Amino acid sequence: MDQGSPQSLLGAIIREQRELAALPMRQLAKSVGISNPYLSQIERGLRAPSEAVLEALAASLDISVEELYRRAGYVEPATSDDDPSQ
Repeated sequence: MDQGSPQSLLGAIIREQRELAALPMRQLAKSVGISNPYLSQIERGLRAPSEAVLEALAASLDISVEELYRRAGYVEPATSDDDPSQ
């Protein structure tokens, strides 16, 4: 897996947010309703979470799905100067 891929970055961001929240991996996995090994694979960028799992992870980590996607590079950040006339 490419370490710079959006999937790898998404996993790293999820791990970072979990660590910032001081949540053990087992506790986060249990609160989301997934197995500890599956969460580990997501964090290492080996598996892409389903939309439902990503939504549950985001809710547990108090971050929006959109912010996770933006930080991982799946979507471009919105700018306030999106004026096409410039």
